[in-house]
This record gives sequence, structure tokens and C-alpha cells, in this order.
Amino acid sequence: MQIKAVFLDMDGTLLRSDNTISHRTREAVARLKQQGVHVFLATGRHLDITLPYHRELDLDTPIICLNGAAVYDSYSLDPLQLRPLPIKKELHQAVMAQSPRNLMIHSAEGLYCEKECSIIQEWSREGRRAPLYAGPITDALPSTILKYSVRSFSHLTVPSSLYRPHADMIRWDDGFELVRSSVSKWAAIEYLLYQYGIHKRESLAFGDGPNDMEMLLHCGTGVAMANAGDLLKQNADFVTMHHEADGVARFLEGFVLKNHFPAPAAALSL
Repeated sequence: MQIKAVFLDMDGTLLRSDNTISHRTREAVARLKQQGVHVFLATGRHLDITLPYHRELDLDTPIICLNGAAVYDSYSLDPLQLRPLPIKKELHQAVMAQSPRNLMIHSAEGLYCEKECSIIQEWSREGRRAPLYAGPITDALPSTILKYSVRSFSHLTVPSSLYRPHADMIRWDDGFELVRSSVSKWAAIEYLLYQYGIHKRESLAFGDGPNDMEMLLHCGTGVAMANAGDLLKQNADFVTMHHEADGVARFLEGFVLKNHFPAPAAALSL
């Protein structure tokens, strides 16, 4: 099996907990590129805080952001594909009814938030760009919403049907995200595979979160990190090492760069 495209989730996968890429991982990605493999970033982050890592890895491929709601050209930074949420007053009211600890709206123009919490301050440092707006969201609803990020005080048991048919929900321990129905990292990957003339069986994806499920299921090879949740690991073809232990690099070195794979559904200790 020859791999022609590799898709990398970032947080909890490519990046260590301190938001850095290890030297070993950079080297493994460089070797992939030397072999002619196309390497893509596929993340829930917005462009500003993805681009520095794309440049660090010296990639020239389009960038999948906001869980597939946006795909950007890496040179011009123009959007190749935008899939915004429908602007519905009812949808926004349903989000606000959850009394979120903080609400972040990722728009085509930039980030809107109710308040600049520590994570947004970190994003501002990484992307060297402050939020476009910080304050009551009801006063500044953007015209093009690509993703809602709702952070809660406790685990929410909000039914996903509350937001259908306009949006799909991605649940996290501290809240949830909303993207347009049918938007996913996999949908963006499918679009790019078509553009590159690559069959899905020739693609491989790494991930650790619930927003990575579809791409791990539908890419030819899906690799979950050891730090992923049980459900993702159960549905992956392979489980590699923890993101703090160079799990991505170890799998690339042990199998992809050698073009030799073990039996599927294997948990790997490389």
C-alpha cells in the first residue's frame, strides 16, 4: 500500500502540550516530503494559529481549518472553500440559551468572542493577531460564521437535534462546537483528494479527538493517538504512541516511510 497523502490533526496529535513540534516529528515530515508524499494540516484551529506551524514544517499544501469549514491556499491565503453556517436568529438564540462561560465565533473575517480568556490570549500570541471583536456577541454577530465554539462551566448534555438541520455538533469535555451540517475534516479531505487526483485508499490520517472520527474512518488508513478517547481508538486502524512521545513520528518512521504496515487494528509500541 503506497501512501500519497498524510493528514495531520494538530492539538493532541502533531503538537506537544506546550504547542511545539518535536525535532523528530519535523524530520519525519521532511522525509515524507522527500518521498513525494503530500502532507496536510487538518485542524479545528483558525488560520492565524495554524499558519505558523504550516510554515515551520515548510509545507506547500492547502490548509484545512475550523474542522473543514474552511480550506485555504497556503500561498495567497485565499479561501479555496468556505462552508459557513446559515445565519439564523434561532440558531444563535439556542446557543446563547446554554449560558456559556465563553462563546467564540470563528468568522471569515476573524475571531469574535465574549471575553478574552487565557486560551484566546494564547491564540493571539501564536497568530500575532487579536480577536476582531471582544464583547457581547448579540451586539456584533458577524455576517459569515464558520464555527461556533461554546465553552461551558460544566459538562453539557445538550441534544444535537436542538441545532439541526442547520448545524452539526462536536462535543468536548468543556463544551461543544457547531459547524454547518455535512462539514467535517473528512469532507474537506475528500475535496482535496479529488483536486490532487489521489484515491482515498492512498491517504492516511492521524487524530486524537471526536472531530477526527470521520477522517480516520474514511481515509485509507486511520491512526489514533494513545491519548485519544476509547471510541476513536476502537474505530482506528492503528493506535500509535502518545503525542508527548512522538507518536506521529514513530508511526511514520516505522511504517509509512518503509511502506510496510502491520495487521490492522494494532496498538503500536514503537
